[in-house]
Amino acid sequence: MTAAKIQKYALERFAKQGFAATSLNEIATDVGIKKPSIYAHFKNKDELYLSLIPIMIDEELGYAKTILQGGEHLQQQLHDYFISIEHRFNESYAVQFWMNALISPPVHLYDQVIEPMHVFMADLEQLFSQAIQNSEVAKNQHQLDSQTLARVCMSFVDALQSELIYGGREKFRLRLDAILKALNVLISTSI
Repeated sequence: MTAAKIQKYALERFAKQGFAATSLNEIATDVGIKKPSIYAHFKNKDELYLSLIPIMIDEELGYAKTILQGGEHLQQQLHDYFISIEHRFNESYAVQFWMNALISPPVHLYDQVIEPMHVFMADLEQLFSQAIQNSEVAKNQHQLDSQTLARVCMSFVDALQSELIYGGREKFRLRLDAILKALNVLISTSI
C-alpha cells in the first residue's frame, strides 16, 4: 500500500463527488485499507487533496508540451489542444479533478490551490507563446506578438473549461465551434 494508491482513489472520489462530499472512510474502503492507514501518508483530507495538485500540474504541462510544438502545423496543434479539453474531461478522472480544482477549489484551501495554479497558467501561456514564436503565425499581418496571441489562446482555454463545467457539453461544443472558426480566420490572415 502506497501513498500513490491512496492518491489514485482519492482523485477519483474528488472528481466524482467533490471535496466536501468525499470522506477518508470512502477512500480507505476503495483502497482496501482502514482509515487510520491513510494517516501514515497524509495528515488529513486537506493534505491528501493538496498532494494531488502538483501531480496534476505536471501531467497537464506534460500533455501541453506534447501537443504544442509550433512549426508549420501550429493550427492543427491548437485545434487538437482545444478539442481535447472535452475528450480528456470525459475520459479521465484526473482531468475532471483538475478542472474542478482550477475553477472551483474548496473554499478553505483556495489560496493553497490557486497559488500553484497561477504558476501553471503562466507556464501554459509560455508554452503557447513558444509554439507561436516557432511558427508562421508569429509573422501575422496584424502585428500581434506571440505573447498577445498566447493570451488569446489562454482566454480560449478558460472559456472552454468554464463552459464545460458550468454550461454543459452542448454549450461547450457551440463555444468550441466559434473559437475554432475565429482561430482559422486569425491564422489564415497570418500566413
